[in-house]
Amino acid sequence: MKRVAVLGSTGSIGTQALDIIRCNGDKLKVYSLVAYSNAEKLALQVEEFHPQYSALISHCGEECLVQAVKGADIALVATRGIVAIESILYCLSHGIDVALANKEALVCAGELICGSNQGAILPVDSEHCAIRRCLQSAEGKAVDKILLTASGGPFWNLSGDQLKDVTAEQALRHPNWNMGAKITVDSATMMNKSFEVAEAHFLFGVPTENIDIVVHRQSIVHSLVQFCDGEIVAQMASPDMRLPIQTALLGAEGQYRCKSVDFAHLLDLTFEQCDFERFPCAKLGYEVMKLPPLCRTVMNAANDVCVDRFLQGKFCFANFYNIINNAIEHFCEQASKWQLSVQNIGQMDSMARIYTEKMLDEVQC
Repeated sequence: MKRVAVLGSTGSIGTQALDIIRCNGDKLKVYSLVAYSNAEKLALQVEEFHPQYSALISHCGEECLVQAVKGADIALVATRGIVAIESILYCLSHGIDVALANKEALVCAGELICGSNQGAILPVDSEHCAIRRCLQSAEGKAVDKILLTASGGPFWNLSGDQLKDVTAEQALRHPNWNMGAKITVDSATMMNKSFEVAEAHFLFGVPTENIDIVVHRQSIVHSLVQFCDGEIVAQMASPDMRLPIQTALLGAEGQYRCKSVDFAHLLDLTFEQCDFERFPCAKLGYEVMKLPPLCRTVMNAANDVCVDRFLQGKFCFANFYNIINNAIEHFCEQASKWQLSVQNIGQMDSMARIYTEKMLDEVQC
């Protein structure tokens, strides 16, 4: 019986992880539950799963995340932002595996996280889970390229002029996936691909120049790996986050089965190059990886502030890239003088948020 710490248990990924634990009750047991502030939903989860430990980050602080993973066999990390970095590092340095559904932690602290290797990092992102499966299927072969698929989000077919007037309500209508508001907006701006380029670099040791973004509107092919002999391996499945969650927690042993792909009635699968002109946020992952490591924290913090403002209807979709890039440029020199550490990541995050909020107060949409 594998003891699972679920960090971010009341969010979209956390609740789907609990679905997988229900489905695999003979193999998985909830060890601890941590949510940010949803006390009512957490109480219902505690009543059902009877964890040994539960907490709200808003009441107990970030320390509760480390307490929650002590004694677990694996931690499902689905918190938002950088709050879970210390708990991830604790897990990996104490032989506790991490099923990682949090993009920001690896983006901001990839060198620290991937250097703590007593526990395994098991990606929950559908793209990185797919890449891992592709690499396992051709173990030992030299990798030429990683091909990260992108749905293109709800606005892929809009012109640059049309993108200027889109709303948060429209952005939240993702055509294929049911996700939380923040990641859904990141999908609409394609900022999520910048995060995923950085993640893929750290997880698989592939240079960013060997990582391509490929727009695949149907979300059936979750990513591909091209090997040096020319072979391409793809992982395909219906869009369902429960499958990569189960794969991270149990490998091939899980009982959950996603909806089968019906090839008899499937529309043609299409693949397109990413349009960096209409969706410039998608190129930030390549740009920021050439800069000092703490610039990635600035990128993440600035994007977070922009997403919150956009969801409030106080920020224009077309301004995302310019604002985030401005913040990165502002802090780049300072970032070059600071060592990458958990403390400095936290401090840079706070500074970048304050700076971005000030910029947005002065920007007219």
